[in-house]
Amino acid sequence: MTRSLLETRQPVVFRVLYNALKHKQASHAYLFTGPKGTHMSEAAMLFAQALVCPHRNPWPCETCEVCQRISNGHFADLVVLDGTQSTIKKEAVLSLQEQFSKTALESYGKKIYVVNGAENATPEALNSLLKFLEEPSGNDTYAVLISEHPEALLETIVSRCQVLAFKPQSRQDLMEEAGPEGGDPYEVHLLTQLVNNVEGMKELRDNDEFKAALDHFGIFIEEYARAPYRGELYLQTQLLAKKKDGERTKDSAALDRLRLTYFFKIGMLFFKDMLFHDGTPSPVWKQRMNAIRPMIDPMAAFHRFNDAQDKINANANLSLLIDSVLYHLKEVTHD
Repeated sequence: MTRSLLETRQPVVFRVLYNALKHKQASHAYLFTGPKGTHMSEAAMLFAQALVCPHRNPWPCETCEVCQRISNGHFADLVVLDGTQSTIKKEAVLSLQEQFSKTALESYGKKIYVVNGAENATPEALNSLLKFLEEPSGNDTYAVLISEHPEALLETIVSRCQVLAFKPQSRQDLMEEAGPEGGDPYEVHLLTQLVNNVEGMKELRDNDEFKAALDHFGIFIEEYARAPYRGELYLQTQLLAKKKDGERTKDSAALDRLRLTYFFKIGMLFFKDMLFHDGTPSPVWKQRMNAIRPMIDPMAAFHRFNDAQDKINANANLSLLIDSVLYHLKEVTHD
């Protein structure tokens, strides 16, 4: 993570770390908290670089041999415990303690450890980590704990760290970071409403049920704008998966429920945008909005889809739920 990106996306965190580094008063233990996608692990690496970079002023240059080794995980006195991939166990923390009890291997004399996904440590590991925070191996040992759910950590661990809260990315930042490969601009806009990080956006964009729901909703709007009965027929016959040999498996029912959940969420956001006249640079979706705007009350439609989303969470019968939405949607359709 470049310092300019940190300054732009997380100005409060930037200022706190900048002042600490500038005045050589960096805390020996930080807790970075925030939602997924806020680049906390990258910020931890930037901080680690700033502690040892020979060209720091006070931020690291990010290009020298030392900075590159930290970025690539080849700095001997930097240890990363990654709880995002697997549970952090007591043995890993004890191994860290043993390694840091010895003289630093690098000539810079500073030992740094990063615990990513700290909430995914076992209770025994958290207790060992607490002991290490209370009794670090010398004054040149620095810790950065990263957690999306700090409430799952021991209060005593939190109290021994300087907590820096990373704010969620703005929708505009998400759209810019997604870039042109994100796809249709209105679809990217929808994704930013449903998830708050680029990684989640990409996962959702590639999710088969989300893609199916998006396609179904677009066609439904086009058909409904031509004639309401066409839209009704389309949803009743196309949205749910076809039965095979008269049977519905548990897996197909779960996928239907997921697809329908996305369908209602997309509809809710679509009608909300219509209500507030949010423009879209997408010619396809602009045409859909313009086609249906004269014939439907967007506020009422928004509430219908919102209610349907709540009901699907209550395990409602999916076919009956679709029929109910269509019935109430017809009530708010202008002749």
